[in-house]
Amino acid sequence: MVKSMKNPPSVVKLVMEAVCIMLGEKPDRKPDSSLGRMIEDFWGPSLKLLGDLKFLDRLRNFNIDSIPANVMRKIRDIYIPNTDFDPKIVRNASTACEGLCKWIIALDKYDRVAKIVAPKKEKLAVAEAELSVQVSGNIFKLFA
Repeated sequence: MVKSMKNPPSVVKLVMEAVCIMLGEKPDRKPDSSLGRMIEDFWGPSLKLLGDLKFLDRLRNFNIDSIPANVMRKIRDIYIPNTDFDPKIVRNASTACEGLCKWIIALDKYDRVAKIVAPKKEKLAVAEAELSVQVSGNIFKLFA
């Protein structure tokens, strides 16, 4: 169980970090003595998320059509190209995180396709509206 891990494997942290970013969870700011500055730590927020009774509902009901561009950019820049962000690799550390990794990858793919399909849907709606006007005009001519 992921939330019972005191010091989780790096791939578990990586996946949970991506999930936190996707769900809009803010990281904790912690001092890093080796770097001498503050770092973003997502493990605390990850544990809170995993302990939330509505976590699965949040995943199921996630609005996939309104993911902010900056969130997708971060996911695509940091997580998707990371060789460790692979369900097969993640599975070795946690089967639960494997599913979450697949979820993030699926959202990335969906978002890419949706950006291609959206303009086509708009053109279809305009064409259907124009057709409806033409058809209704022709019906009036038939009965006039």
